[in-house]
Amino acid sequence: MTCLPRLTRSGQSQDGGSATQNGAVSAGVNSQIAITVEQPWSAFDAGSCIIYNAFIGRAEAHARGNMSSRRLSWLLISILSCCCLGFGPPLLVNSDLSSRGLAPHQLRAMRPVPVPQMTAVSAILVNTTTGQILYARREHERRAPASLVKIVTAMVALQRGRLDQEFRVRDWDLEPSSAVGLVDGDRLSLRDLLYILLLPSDNAASLTIARGLAGKVATYVGWMNDLAASWELKNTHFANPHGLDEEGAYTSAYDMAVIALRAMGDPTFAEIVRQPEAFVAQRQLEATNKQLKMYPNTVGVKTGTTDRAGECLIALVDRPQGKALGVVMGSTDRYRDMRLLMDYFYANFAELRLDLPQTPQNRYQDEAGNWREFRLRQPTTLIISPWQLDAVSYFRRVDNLTANPDPDQPIGALEVTLLEKRLIEVPIYAR
Repeated sequence: MTCLPRLTRSGQSQDGGSATQNGAVSAGVNSQIAITVEQPWSAFDAGSCIIYNAFIGRAEAHARGNMSSRRLSWLLISILSCCCLGFGPPLLVNSDLSSRGLAPHQLRAMRPVPVPQMTAVSAILVNTTTGQILYARREHERRAPASLVKIVTAMVALQRGRLDQEFRVRDWDLEPSSAVGLVDGDRLSLRDLLYILLLPSDNAASLTIARGLAGKVATYVGWMNDLAASWELKNTHFANPHGLDEEGAYTSAYDMAVIALRAMGDPTFAEIVRQPEAFVAQRQLEATNKQLKMYPNTVGVKTGTTDRAGECLIALVDRPQGKALGVVMGSTDRYRDMRLLMDYFYANFAELRLDLPQTPQNRYQDEAGNWREFRLRQPTTLIISPWQLDAVSYFRRVDNLTANPDPDQPIGALEVTLLEKRLIEVPIYAR
């Protein structure tokens, strides 16, 4: 059975053995120096030789005594060193036979952070890598969407328009007001209008895009509802492209999470909403999404506020520990609510990514003596507690050693264990 490298206690046995070896060498050198004396016979008569021999005898006896003391000292040091090799800091293990332990920092991290107490009426927390819902509160309840609608307005524009396509602002586009001061006759590209739509959440930009692409705003709103239907959203319906309160307009936290995930898959959309500010069309734009500056590693996406909807916010945070998407609707303090939601995620969850890249470790020798590489059909991600990341072990098991394996049939499995207990077994295939 082939296995990945496992963590071990570092260097105690090596250090102890080295010290004992060095000590033995040192004792031998000292003993040799203690008894090595030159004998200049030509410089002494017979009487002097007797005196000299007596002196040498006493020196040799003294040297033998010193040598015995040194040997005894080194023997004692060696015994004490060996006693230290088998002991380390106390660890909590899951059985008397367990070979993996938990360090103090892992024990501290075992204490879960409780579910956040938020002001939001509806909320949802999703790990975007796996799609797992890790927290939900009235996530299917229909609520006024506010400017979260503009995410769908932008997606329809990206599907049906060209980024370099020019639009002209008309007087009737300005009826719901313009956050950046658009005026009748302004000419802007679709790219510029998308920045103005998504960062400062300009209402006039939404109408300019809708009328410019569809001819009529109602037609454009129909396209938006068609897109929502194609994504199988059961609790979403749009009445306008800007999100101001209007009868017949509703969505849910769950549906908005699906919409946001779809939108963040578009490179142009994702690039726009990750920017806290931008200079576009001779205008300095500032995003309404303050989460981008308030919470580290936030990479999008959008705010919304109306009397009926309350404060709404969708945020995506991307860290090495994992990616989390949060939606809060009907909040009275959306940035605090989102911080609590994201803190809850990163305190309690982490992504464990499983893959077998092309390395010398990920290969085996078949029955004909040929070396073959193996792989997972696709990378797999598990959601575990952060403290468990350092307690996971991996074993690669090859069952089929035939010389010509079928690339569509598994030859073994990658076994993933946590403190000697199996988490998952993933099939492996010959490359």
